Amino acid sequence: MTKRQLGLTLMVLSLLAALGSFANDLLGAGDFQGVGPTQRLALLAAGAVFLVGVSLLPLGDKPA
Repeated sequence: MTKRQLGLTLMVLSLLAALGSFANDLLGAGDFQGVGPTQRLALLAAGAVFLVGVSLLPLGDKPA
């Protein structure tokens, strides 16, 4: 696996985590209306993972 592939994988997984966090609202999980504190932390973590993935993209075909 190259660093570019790892970066893309991290980006896709973080987007899925963010979408999953919002899917909790559709399912009615939790006591909060809108974005709750745990959901906010999950979105921040997904954003951090996404940025790590973006930082790996320019490293190209080097092995991970």
